Amino acid sequence: MTDETTQVREREVSSMRVRRSFSQEFKRETTEAIVSGKVSQLEVSRKYGISPVIISRWKKEYYSGKFFENTNPDYARLSIKVKELERMVGKLTMENDTLKEIVKLVEPQKKASQQIFTSADWEALKRGADK
Repeated sequence: MTDETTQVREREVSSMRVRRSFSQEFKRETTEAIVSGKVSQLEVSRKYGISPVIISRWKKEYYSGKFFENTNPDYARLSIKVKELERMVGKLTMENDTLKEIVKLVEPQKKASQQIFTSADWEALKRGADK
């Protein structure tokens, strides 16, 4: 072989991409993290160097129940629904706690602005305004 053909082959080999394969466990864990909202699809894509198209395919497979040990489609569907409901409960709990804190902050201000005037208070107020 000549030097020229060797160089061409080296370029061909270096330009070929190595096809990576990921375990079912890795796919399931990353997809669950995305679905639960812990990380975004873009973050996973950048962190592991995986195409967003591949991650979208994993999400479709996840929702179809492919990554679950029990291949019963009803079990997989129900497992996904339970995880979605748990995520929603967590979100609502955080919102509820936030609203409770807001009420605690607003309540003293609200009480201060709500004064009850008696006739004696009214007369004293009128006398003070007349001066």
